[in-house]
Amino acid sequence: MPSLFRNLQFGVRVLARTPGLTVAILLTLGLAIGANTAIFTVTNALLLRPFPYRDPAQLVTIRTSDKDKEFGTTLLRYETVRDQNRSFEAVAVWTNDNLNLTGNGDPVQVPVARVSPGFVRLLGVRPQLGRAFTKDEGRPEGKQVVILSDSLWRARFHADPTIIGQTVTLDSIAQTVVGVLPADVQFPFVGPADVWTPRYFELSLMPAQRLRHGVGYLSMLARLRPGATVSDANAELAVLNQHYREQNPTAPDSNPEMAMTAAGLRDLVAGNLRGKVGMLSAAVAVVLLIACANVGSLLLARALGRQKEIAMRTALGASRGVIFRQLLTESLMLALAAGLFGALLGWGAMRALAKWGAGQLPSGVPLEMDWRVLAFTLLVSALAGILFGTMPALQAARVDLNTTLRNEGGGASQGHHRSTLTSMLVVGQVALSLLLLIGAGLFLRSFVRLLNVDPGFEARNVLTMNLSLSTTKYGKQDQQIAFFDDVLRRVATVPGVRSAAASAALPLSWVRITPVLPEGQPEVPLGQRPFVDIEAISPQWFDTMRVPLRRGRAFTSADQPQSPPVIIVNETFARQYWPNENALGRHVFIGRRPQPAEVVGIAADVKNRGLEQNTQPQLYLPFPQLPWTDMYLLVRTNVPPHSVESAVRAQIARVDSDQPIIKVQTVDDLVDNARTQPRFLLMLIAAFAATALVLAVIGIHGMLSYAVAQRRQEFGIRLALGAERRDLLRMVLRRGLALTTTGIVLGLAAALLLTRFLASLLYGVSARDVITFIATPVIFLGIALLASYVPARRATQAEPIEAIK
Repeated sequence: MPSLFRNLQFGVRVLARTPGLTVAILLTLGLAIGANTAIFTVTNALLLRPFPYRDPAQLVTIRTSDKDKEFGTTLLRYETVRDQNRSFEAVAVWTNDNLNLTGNGDPVQVPVARVSPGFVRLLGVRPQLGRAFTKDEGRPEGKQVVILSDSLWRARFHADPTIIGQTVTLDSIAQTVVGVLPADVQFPFVGPADVWTPRYFELSLMPAQRLRHGVGYLSMLARLRPGATVSDANAELAVLNQHYREQNPTAPDSNPEMAMTAAGLRDLVAGNLRGKVGMLSAAVAVVLLIACANVGSLLLARALGRQKEIAMRTALGASRGVIFRQLLTESLMLALAAGLFGALLGWGAMRALAKWGAGQLPSGVPLEMDWRVLAFTLLVSALAGILFGTMPALQAARVDLNTTLRNEGGGASQGHHRSTLTSMLVVGQVALSLLLLIGAGLFLRSFVRLLNVDPGFEARNVLTMNLSLSTTKYGKQDQQIAFFDDVLRRVATVPGVRSAAASAALPLSWVRITPVLPEGQPEVPLGQRPFVDIEAISPQWFDTMRVPLRRGRAFTSADQPQSPPVIIVNETFARQYWPNENALGRHVFIGRRPQPAEVVGIAADVKNRGLEQNTQPQLYLPFPQLPWTDMYLLVRTNVPPHSVESAVRAQIARVDSDQPIIKVQTVDDLVDNARTQPRFLLMLIAAFAATALVLAVIGIHGMLSYAVAQRRQEFGIRLALGAERRDLLRMVLRRGLALTTTGIVLGLAAALLLTRFLASLLYGVSARDVITFIATPVIFLGIALLASYVPARRATQAEPIEAIK
């Protein structure tokens, strides 16, 4: 301990004597550690931090899927698993809904979680006020009760401690409040929910009889019994799945390809973010390696300047082990100081990620720097100190006592050895930097392709807003049709509005899928028919969204519930089911409807699963023939869209003053939001790649500057013997070019092996895109030559007279 204390004291004095070098190392390493800390904060939030539930490792989700396509769980499937399983201690379901809350202020639409009555108990969550649901409250004849979220309780009811037993009005139905959930317990797998109700067998968008007939609208959660494993559960689920098909042969989800599988709750929360987080973690690890190589080069250069000091200490009796420990202690001091600086940078970066990347993380997954993040930062700092400090310490401890004490520097062999080590570090920096730059180039090319994607509609000057009708107030289909007809008629008269339409889904998204049987296809049971997207729209939709009709006609006011059923199909549907044939006049059986619908039009394809996904087969139905309580109003304007918002709201209020209006945005914003995640990834990777490039350039420049300083006398003698200054310039540039080229070759080889893991994150670009793999090394080589030019130019300024003296 006394020796450690002396080493620390001496290290502080040594570092204080070279403030410029010390600051450079702290900045370089702190930046890399800060980036690693920020990304680990995301990793910790998504993959490591335990869920705030009882025995979270025993919680699993049960998914229903057909090959690679996932479906919601039907009510009948849930009851089969709940009543017949032996692997689970408890099984629960949930689904999301929206209901209109009135009273205690302006009418608002609130997100609702419909859960089975044992859901909260299954998780082991205790309400901060009141109680959980009882089994009887989860039956159709049960009492109408709700549990409130902490945020709604505080915002709407001013944290009233007497709220338990009071009633709130949801969709015109009085509901008794029986509990308030704690603020510190989030449900990221459920999503935003301010009201919780045990009426999971209801959904505001569908009548109860349709839900029992096989609509997949539920998600299933279970707790394993003590001693049961996920493998045991999956084996039993395969048997239960077979029983379900035998007991419900006509159900839409009785397809022989349909399967039920259990997986850890973490898989549901993290979703497809695992790959992205892993990629970002690898990127910041590369930045840290480059920073360590850079700092190692700086410490090797400093070790040369301390050779005489180390030789004197050795001559006075210090062993190589003592010298090594002293130098390694200095490196660890630098690393830990950089770690403290990096933790502060990581905290700032984490706050920025929480602000700008909030939409990329599941709702209810907070970014926080807990003890795991701090422990990670400490560990990374210590490892970095050992990584960049060991080699310089070993080299400095191997001082040649006689040569060093006779001369100012080390011997020629030592200088050559150190030059070789520094060159290896520079080559490594170049290779790793190029790997990151190629990754950034691929993401840039992918994002440019995404920017140029034609969504199939004109997004400019279209305002959207959501109108979700109360199923109590508008329980009949003719009431729903009348409401939206009245709203569309009124909104179309607002000054500045060119046209208005309604649709069940926003552009770039889908709401419902249904099994279909197109004319000419083999007659198969309902459960074996293909599922396609189905959307209800008003007649003005194609004109409002500027989606062209390739053939046939648009819907008209004559397409009413009592009229013959009609549909419009997109081009993908027509090509898939009637290739090289005329789709007009063909018929399609939709779901359980006994009468087929006639194809009256063929619409151009629009991106209905996002900008990055291929267009899926889609059917459009006239809204009167498929009424829906949750619709989006789309308003095309001749003026800035938001300038008509208040007038549109006023017209809706004239139809129903209690109707909430939410999700007001432009379609331009909607399209831009679809690019948010690719843009966010691009920005992060580009930032890491730029940091790596700067560090690599600094490494090249520093290594050549050091070499020029060491050979300054040699250059002067060469000039005295008749060498041209341009010869010295070429000599140094060749050295920089050789190191850079070697690093580029290694970086290209690594990129060819590793970029294939990025294929799933790219759009319209190969993971081995030729342009990126050619342009990036060329650009890097040009920058490296510029970095080499300054020390090369300095070499030509050597004075022969000074060298001779």
